Amino acid sequence: DYLLLELITPDNAGSNDGKTIAIERQDVTGDDQYLLRDVKKLGDNQYQLIAQNAEYEPMMATDEMNTFARLRQIVDPVDLYLHQSFMREEIPGLFDLEFNTGLWQSGHVCPKNCRDQFLLVTLNKQGKIKDHQYHDYFIDQENFRWQSQKSSSPSGSKGKAIINHATNESWVHLFVRKNKLEAKKGAPFIYCGKLKYLRHKGEKPMNVEWLLEKPLGEELLEYFSL
Repeated sequence: DYLLLELITPDNAGSNDGKTIAIERQDVTGDDQYLLRDVKKLGDNQYQLIAQNAEYEPMMATDEMNTFARLRQIVDPVDLYLHQSFMREEIPGLFDLEFNTGLWQSGHVCPKNCRDQFLLVTLNKQGKIKDHQYHDYFIDQENFRWQSQKSSSPSGSKGKAIINHATNESWVHLFVRKNKLEAKKGAPFIYCGKLKYLRHKGEKPMNVEWLLEKPLGEELLEYFSL
């Protein structure tokens, strides 16, 4: 797991009771050892340190231990890719998936044996035939409007996958590029993060409104404006 830790200093030390802290100590061989433990106060300045893994016995805090940081949050690895650019063939590898040309050339990708879904969107539809000129755009920094393929309906498999993604514990990941080409080559997509389904209108195609988990910055929103 990727962990976000806050360094403990004299200015922000405070009480760590009930929190998860990072500890440095020496093991029986004299080597430095780093542990992550939940703190439980027992009274009389005694603290029990409890591992998340129940196979490890709780230990008592001692003066030989250096408490140097507290856990702020567990970071989803894909959040590290937020607002970075990736070529189409690079996207599956970010999620430990394999690139398949037939599958990943579509705009709504639902890989087999994977709960997650992927929207690959080109905003500027110039050059596409009329039937493929879907109407996609950012409403504002937090909301995205997306039009499905003409065959998608709320009762179909892909329509249900969209509407019920939260119930099915399926993340929907949004990758957007402004134009299809850049320097006469395929343009990269910018990862805009995870989406939450809000509502839809119509069918074949479905016009879906999404909420972005992480809002776009003003510069990126302006860049995506056509």
